[in-house]
Amino acid sequence: MPTEWPTSRKSVASLRLDPKNPRLGRETTARAPREIIQYLFDHDKAIEVAQSIAARGYFANEPLLAIPDKEGDGGLIVVEGNRRLAALKALREPGLIEGSLRRQVERLVRQIEDPETIAKVPVTVAPTRRATDRQIAGRHIGTPVLAWRAENRASFILEKLAEGYSNNELHDQLGFSTGDITAARQTRAIADMARSLDLPEEIKAKLDAPRAKLFTTLERVFDSSVGRRYLMVEPDADNGLRGTTSKAEFLRGFTKLVTDVALGKADSRSLNKGEDIERYFEGWNSADRPKKKTGSFVPADVIEGKSVASVQKKAEQPRPQPRGKQASKTVIPASFKVRYGNPRLVDIRRELVALKRKKFPNAGAVLLRVFFELSVLDYLGRTGELEKLIKDLEKKEKRKLPYGTPTLKQLSQTIARIAKAKLPTQQAQRVEKAVRYDPSAPFSLSELHAFVHQTDLPGDREIEQFWNRTEPLFRLMLEEEEGSAK
Repeated sequence: MPTEWPTSRKSVASLRLDPKNPRLGRETTARAPREIIQYLFDHDKAIEVAQSIAARGYFANEPLLAIPDKEGDGGLIVVEGNRRLAALKALREPGLIEGSLRRQVERLVRQIEDPETIAKVPVTVAPTRRATDRQIAGRHIGTPVLAWRAENRASFILEKLAEGYSNNELHDQLGFSTGDITAARQTRAIADMARSLDLPEEIKAKLDAPRAKLFTTLERVFDSSVGRRYLMVEPDADNGLRGTTSKAEFLRGFTKLVTDVALGKADSRSLNKGEDIERYFEGWNSADRPKKKTGSFVPADVIEGKSVASVQKKAEQPRPQPRGKQASKTVIPASFKVRYGNPRLVDIRRELVALKRKKFPNAGAVLLRVFFELSVLDYLGRTGELEKLIKDLEKKEKRKLPYGTPTLKQLSQTIARIAKAKLPTQQAQRVEKAVRYDPSAPFSLSELHAFVHQTDLPGDREIEQFWNRTEPLFRLMLEEEEGSAK
């Protein structure tokens, strides 16, 4: 690790687990700290780490790696060493663990002569998450550390791409080849396609189980030229794979393959070599094997809901713009007007329309935050909502609000309620995600607020995403006449 990163002893209680930890698989952002601890004990052998600490103590020469939680209250998020942190937290408070593992942890606690020896541990603090990527990638791939499974590895690679890494940067900085990136897309595509199939509940449960080993078998089939020939797919650098027949033909064969593997009719032993895979497909009823038909597809055509593959596909499609215009390169598009609002909002809008996101990301982001807050206050003032909100807050807090104005965080619930009442459901949901004060919700008010404080934000993408989510609200507040009713 870079020598300039400071290392010091930090209280275990003050350290936070990382909800973006690739070990957590899918839906990491929905996990609360206690759920993460339970998950790491249930599925990632954190109990073995706890046993080691109880028997031999915590190795001071292995500091945890953390980054400042700039979206929260300034604490530290541990980005490397989450199993160790989970073990330490459980040893200090066994009640965090449920089931039989709690009894094991309670027995381990009795082995620790002095609990204060695990109250504080060495922590190296890096400036940003991106700065740690190289160390984390190298530590979990081809090292004695418990390696990530294929889907975890794929999650990490694809998350880095989503954060803005280029293929060259992934190779030069993190050591991932073009083949690794393609394999990551294929791994995620296979898993997401399988989980999108219309299958019996008992099979879906096997697919949704953490660390589902059946995906290793499915990947072996797709990695084989024989398997790809029978399923009629080929590797694709952008999507992981691409069909060479119609989607319907592929789905018939893929559904049977997934069902057989889930039910144990085929496994990694019976599908070990090319000849094994060929024997397996030849044993099918000919009606089950995909046939060559005119057509093609990519995983995003099969996958339901949000996935890396479907996000990739949507990102490649041009976003419809008002009056057929191309996507705006400025912070807000020229098509947006301030028809109802104070003169200062008109002036700020004029500046935001002129600021190019890529050329002026800092000025654009900070001014967008100011524009959002002033727009909300102006709209609530015109509709009579602001006065009532201030009275309710002062009554609740038993004091006058500083400067007589609610904070952006205090305004968020009112904003979400108005959006739900006045906007179409889909738009209201987008706005609600954007105004939520939740560090795990991408491009939310948490990140907008962080534009003022973080050193690695904002970027062109963050600004555009926040505007896309809040545009319906802005138009409601500043373009529609109803906003001036009172």
